[in-house]
Amino acid sequence: MSKWIKKPVVQCRVILACLVAFWASLALAQAPKEAQKGAQNPTGKETGKPSGAAVERPLISTGLDSDAIARAWPDSSVWLEPPEEEPVLALFEPEAETPAKGAVLILADEGQSPASGLAAALRRPMARAGWAVMVLGLEMPPYEVQEARRQRGLEAPEEAGAPDTDAADETGDKPGESVMIDVMASDDVEALANQYQARIQKTLAAAAGNLVGRGYSRVVMVGVGRAAGHVTRAATASGGQDVSALVWIAPAFSQSDSKALTESLGESGAPKVLELHSARSSLGAGGMAQRSPKQREAAFRRAGIAGYSRQPVAMTEQPQPREAQALTNRISAWLDSER
Repeated sequence: MSKWIKKPVVQCRVILACLVAFWASLALAQAPKEAQKGAQNPTGKETGKPSGAAVERPLISTGLDSDAIARAWPDSSVWLEPPEEEPVLALFEPEAETPAKGAVLILADEGQSPASGLAAALRRPMARAGWAVMVLGLEMPPYEVQEARRQRGLEAPEEAGAPDTDAADETGDKPGESVMIDVMASDDVEALANQYQARIQKTLAAAAGNLVGRGYSRVVMVGVGRAAGHVTRAATASGGQDVSALVWIAPAFSQSDSKALTESLGESGAPKVLELHSARSSLGAGGMAQRSPKQREAAFRRAGIAGYSRQPVAMTEQPQPREAQALTNRISAWLDSER
């Protein structure tokens, strides 16, 4: 064969060999991907896992990553079982000094787990101060309740003031008329809110019972932010029999909680209350949408409530974990003085 003919033949063979190697590499790369998709069942539909694989059981979830927290803190995790509710995770820290002064039950602010935010940061400092500590997270209320809170002006922590007549004239709406779009019927939203509050009350009762069962006769409830209303309702529900004192940290009360405060704290046997608030919030007189701590104190005094005291603290209006030690010092000193 002529060398002029042989040369193109060799080139063709080289090109063909390269193409075969290229397609072979693509086939090998595709094989692992197909294997990862899982086997198909007899109907031809993908199952997403190899045939014969064990079915995983769903983990308990309360919307606060409780299962992950329990794995990260196995020695501190306590699963509470409120009646007719799903188990709820709490983190428990025994007292670092004996004998214990009592137990502190801390409810975190809305949307915070027992391992996040200020509530979690208070756990070890309070334990070093001689208190057993149990921390609970507080899930956000249902979406419909949150929307209703915003639409009806309930997002403000305290009672709203009189309507703005000038604004009403500009919009053409008369005072008292609503131009808001309801997410759900008011009865349905109220039912969801009641279920949410009832679940929290059951959880607090289960937590307090757990602490009493551990031998702590003195139980103090601490509420951060919006949790202040929930712990107050729980502490006053039984006339203060199970709770010896209340601590509010930068409290934010809903309208219903704000209206009930004077009545519930004025009842016989109501626990004493310490309010810790930012020194900045004590400077203002409170706007139309909320009461300042000074205004709240004045209202309690007019009602003859003697068991309330407040202390301004050099902290941000929404306290951060870095301020836990300063708050621990205030809480511990106040509780020691109330013994």
